[in-house]
Amino acid sequence: MGLKGLGSIAFWAMLGVSFAQDGPNVRPIPGGPLGNRPAMVDTHAQDQLGPFTIQLDPPGPERLFRLESEEGLRERMRQEKRAQPQMERILFPMEVVLTKVPYDPNWRASNWQAIERVVEPAYLVHNRLLYQQLNFERYGWDLGPITPIVSAGTFFAGVFLTPYNLAKDPFRRFDSNAGWSLPGDPVPLMVYPIGVSATGSIAEAAVIFALIACFP
Repeated sequence: MGLKGLGSIAFWAMLGVSFAQDGPNVRPIPGGPLGNRPAMVDTHAQDQLGPFTIQLDPPGPERLFRLESEEGLRERMRQEKRAQPQMERILFPMEVVLTKVPYDPNWRASNWQAIERVVEPAYLVHNRLLYQQLNFERYGWDLGPITPIVSAGTFFAGVFLTPYNLAKDPFRRFDSNAGWSLPGDPVPLMVYPIGVSATGSIAEAAVIFALIACFP
């Protein structure tokens, strides 16, 4: 008998010893992970675990809307596990009791001193700027040689519209930089309209008529 025959005999002998040791705890399942060869499953481990039930029925209102305390929930979980002796016991962590003194709402006011802190706001409040030039003064635009001419024309237009600017919002005494870009930000060159105001128009017309009456 050649080496090939001895190897076949040894293989079948080891396979028989393996089946003899496992006994009835091993059973084949067709269509296992080895293709057409049956897979071996240890039924002894399944017997130790016992049957595991899975609730397939939809829960009813008594289960969905059940109200219970923390201790009641833990006790119910313990009782459910006792019905399955093959499972391990549930051990909850011990709760650390910080204090048994009831809460006093006046304790903080009597034990904590008031702390004052001055916080600088992110905006600046100032008087109304009637003659500011946003493009040149705030955002640093430069139009070259015509910059003085455009700046002077904007200033004299503001002087002419001083009654209008004062009366267009008579109840606003202060202004702030909230909502404006910071000086030096890359803001495009824009034309800022003066807005339409009935009170400003009336004040501007009254000043013009008064000047005409004084200087005919």
